[in-house]
Amino acid sequence: MALLNVENLTVGYKTKTGLLKAVNDISFSIEQGRSLGFVGESGCGKTTIGMTLMGLLPENASILQGDIYFNGSNLAGLNDKQWRDFRGREISMIFQAAMNAMNPVIRVDEQIIEAIETHNPEMSKTDINEKVKTLFNMVDIPKDRLKDYPHQYSGGMKQRAIIAMALACNPRLIIADEPTTALDVIVQDQILKEIKKIQKELNTSVVFISHDIAVVADVCEDICVMYGGQIVEKGKREEVFKCPLHPYTKTLLASYLSLDSDANIKVPEIQKAPDLITFNGKCCFAGSCNCCTAKCKSHSPGWVNMSETHQAFCFEDTLKKDNNGR
Repeated sequence: MALLNVENLTVGYKTKTGLLKAVNDISFSIEQGRSLGFVGESGCGKTTIGMTLMGLLPENASILQGDIYFNGSNLAGLNDKQWRDFRGREISMIFQAAMNAMNPVIRVDEQIIEAIETHNPEMSKTDINEKVKTLFNMVDIPKDRLKDYPHQYSGGMKQRAIIAMALACNPRLIIADEPTTALDVIVQDQILKEIKKIQKELNTSVVFISHDIAVVADVCEDICVMYGGQIVEKGKREEVFKCPLHPYTKTLLASYLSLDSDANIKVPEIQKAPDLITFNGKCCFAGSCNCCTAKCKSHSPGWVNMSETHQAFCFEDTLKKDNNGR
């Protein structure tokens, strides 16, 4: 049985102009000890998934349909108190922007101690202090920096401290939402290695959210590609990146340039994603797809299986075309 199994999840935001479905009828699962990456452009619904799994949706957002099973229990109906007991202990999150994720007037160790005390009231102060030292050692922060304030840390150290806080209660699943945002490439590489090392040591599952293809390819074993609030392709890392199926995945990968790329290469253009308030529920990528047909604009696509683990949300005849429409 999968550790996390999400079935037909739809999440909507109430806005002044109508109901915006930021996540529209998505399903995915993750096994214990594996890493699942969500990749796609900004605004496609990735962070909404993370906040939904943590029970941290804003007041104007709600789950419209679907179920979230964690270790066999449905999280979709938890109340606030149940979420507080569950959050941090079973699932924790590494939030975006580590620079702003910690309280600036409370010492770093005290913020981590608070998380441990909340979920482990039976632990002695001595054991908690030893736990904090172990966490800092795990993320390579010197013990003599325990009593520092967040402003005394560099960007990389703040991110490591946020990772330590996420690990404080030994959660079975960690959601990492753009954990290397605003870090330089050297520190970014160090943080990614840290996450992979910890995952292996603790057999923790990781949901990794990013718009950076290279980061997701480096960290994750399984991939979900998102566009317009929908998962358009999912599969193992090698399947998705080496043999992409969906036209959006192909376009996204073609837009990624490396140091070896031809200087005169033309980057594919992707039009603005559909308005998720007025979206008709058909193919969300039809406006930018070179393989689009009349059926794509009038019918909702379905899942096409390339293998047991590799699927695309499209029409089978559309997938047979290449990006030139042949």
